[in-house]
Amino acid sequence: MAKISLAVVTFNNAELIQDCLSSILAQSEQVQVYIVDNASEDNTASVLKTLPGIDRVRLIENQTNVGFGAGHNQVIACVGSEYHVLCNPDIVVNPDTLKILADYMEHHPDIGLVCPRFNYSDGRLQANNHRLPTVFDLALRRLAPKRVKKCLEKRMNRYLMLDVGYELSCDVPFVSGAFMFCRTAVLRQVGGFDTRYFLYFEDVDLCRKVQLAGYRTAYCADASVMHLWQRAAYKKLAHDVCYVDKCAQVF
Repeated sequence: MAKISLAVVTFNNAELIQDCLSSILAQSEQVQVYIVDNASEDNTASVLKTLPGIDRVRLIENQTNVGFGAGHNQVIACVGSEYHVLCNPDIVVNPDTLKILADYMEHHPDIGLVCPRFNYSDGRLQANNHRLPTVFDLALRRLAPKRVKKCLEKRMNRYLMLDVGYELSCDVPFVSGAFMFCRTAVLRQVGGFDTRYFLYFEDVDLCRKVQLAGYRTAYCADASVMHLWQRAAYKKLAHDVCYVDKCAQVF
């Protein structure tokens, strides 16, 4: 049985964390769970301490919000696992997902990280596989009005790899940071997340570093998670502009 660790970085996620944690602890594979709370301003930390199974979790309470990547790096630096999972608090992990992904990695030793299929809560596909974007692609997806998106639908579908489809496993240029199943040694080899990205595009940067280190980044069609899609980036225009600006900095 593979040795697996998993980390969730939280910030004001009291309403989501119970379902996320329950789904992780119910996995058939044994997993060492870490939760890093980035000084939540709600009652996330206190809620966590009352949840069933919290005695199986190492809770790290930061005094300040150090950011998504830095929070994960705290765990990457100390785990002794073969595989390490980067998981958002708005994820519900379906049964046997960790086992399926561990088996997939065992059969593909040249893959450095892999993502599962993402579904909405109603079971619909959430297209989270991506080709490398241009600034135009990000601006189109985040800022363009619906009529413009409709005219450029083919380009948008290609960016989300809908032309390839999601029925078969395949290599993916960059996968969503909402759930990444990684080789721990590879994460350490590339130095984890670049903490200069406090939020936005840290997942693109990590995928690129893994590829530059000689490993593939991939999608496993047989594994799945439910993603409740709570990213603040889709709630405020200012966050959208910031996201596109980060893209310009990366590329």
